[in-house]
Amino acid sequence: MLARSLVLAVGCVALMFGCSEPPDETQEIVGNLVEAGFPADDIMVVEGKVYVGRDAEVSLAASQELLKLGHDPKEQYRTTNLINTSLTKICVNGSTFTGNFSTALDLAIQNYEELPLTFSMARTPSTGCSFTINAVIQPGVVGGSAGFPSGGLPYSTINIGGGLSSYSVDVIEHVITHELGHTIGFRHSDYYNRSISCGSGGDEGQAGVGAILIAGTPSTATVGGSLMNSCFRTNETGEFAASDLSALRTLYTPVQDNWRWCSKCQGMFFAGNPGARCPAGGAHVNSGSGNYHLAHSIAPTAGWQGGWRWCNKCQGLFFGGNPGSVCPAGGGHDGSTSGDYHLHHSAGAAPDLQSNWRWCSKCQGAFFGGNPGSVCPSGGAHSGTASGDYSMILR
Repeated sequence: MLARSLVLAVGCVALMFGCSEPPDETQEIVGNLVEAGFPADDIMVVEGKVYVGRDAEVSLAASQELLKLGHDPKEQYRTTNLINTSLTKICVNGSTFTGNFSTALDLAIQNYEELPLTFSMARTPSTGCSFTINAVIQPGVVGGSAGFPSGGLPYSTINIGGGLSSYSVDVIEHVITHELGHTIGFRHSDYYNRSISCGSGGDEGQAGVGAILIAGTPSTATVGGSLMNSCFRTNETGEFAASDLSALRTLYTPVQDNWRWCSKCQGMFFAGNPGARCPAGGAHVNSGSGNYHLAHSIAPTAGWQGGWRWCNKCQGLFFGGNPGSVCPAGGGHDGSTSGDYHLHHSAGAAPDLQSNWRWCSKCQGAFFGGNPGSVCPSGGAHSGTASGDYSMILR
């Protein structure tokens, strides 16, 4: 990642061939990338290392994995080039970072750590690390570089330019968060036209971008629209944009799909089992519903409320943290065999989030508050007057 005004200030850079003849391994990486479909003008060699998109370093193993996937690049980063969900904790070694660089590194790690992902992230020294990424200061560079995952593991190094010392902590945080994004499999949001964020530059090629068009994210980029844009501005905040959060939820938030909205009672229920019971009579109806995904088994996370349960009697979703639940199948809801579901609250709407879901204080169930005609098993309509605004993941 480079500053917009310094896109070409990369030192001695060669496209396909460096300032001197590259070593055999470098030649093999370049050859693999070309065969995998990366355009030649998007590949560069700097000091013996191979980059695509100007800041994503590619190892020999990663280039071989890309090659094995064949000439259709549309599935590259959704399969091989993502990290394995068995990694529970990614640690970052920034022992050489001091001053603003140290502060920015802590903030960048916090950007990931405060989200409900399959992995936590911490700075070393820390215990229980599944994998450690080394953060290195690269003297004389304004920007950063990293690489893609390989073999289910993140890329092992992020390089952060020492020339960023003249920028704010927020900008340094932005660059570090961006490079960490590459290590877990994210490509540039403006791959198809780098001039959107850089002021110049063209298409990075289908091999890079067709694979990272993630469900729930925009297909077009805008200036400031994503932390994963190719180049940064001097006024960056260092925080994820809404599209970045959608992408992270899609790839790395553990969810269960096949939850549905019932058009008869406005409630949420699981459609993967028989025996659904609707308070409006008969079974729940899922015609007209989208496919909702509920987060589960995540650590306590700000903005997410746990304690929601699946009822094995009616298939509905209810809050298990209060007494007095009422089930349409009779008696109270039964969540004894349920996992722990977490609902996103106070987040509003997003490309992959539908807001206006409510908690009913009469029955403890979840219902959609955007339509009239709700039916509560305790009688009458659901009551959401004491509820917060919940946002359901909808894909």
